[in-house]
Amino acid sequence: MDLQSLKLFKAATTKMDWAAQRQKVLSQNISNADTPDYKPKDLKKLDFRNVLRDEIAPVHVARTNPNHLKGTIPEQDPFRSRTLMKSFEESPDGNEVVLEEQMQKVGDTRSEYNTAVQLMQSNMKMLKMALGKGGGG
Repeated sequence: MDLQSLKLFKAATTKMDWAAQRQKVLSQNISNADTPDYKPKDLKKLDFRNVLRDEIAPVHVARTNPNHLKGTIPEQDPFRSRTLMKSFEESPDGNEVVLEEQMQKVGDTRSEYNTAVQLMQSNMKMLKMALGKGGGG
């Protein structure tokens, strides 16, 4: 069975690949913390909603009776992206790397990676149970 054909596993793998690449970029920022005029880099945030939207067909609510209410979910996006504030800390040599910020990003990225791994592990257990191979352990 090719797990990549399952959309959930493909999305989780995409998230893990993004996190691994981001860790490389952040480690380069940290290693260049004393390099004159170095500007920190970062990957564009992976929009997991777009990944899922591309992988999973949308589900539309059908009104089976014209007397049913349309619904009360607002049209606005509660997960709208926020722009990050630029750090004003800069060293005399023009280096803009703030180690505390970079370490925070490293920790956040590790948490996102671990979440994707846990998602894959729990779904593997469910698949094993469904196939009668046992999901415990």
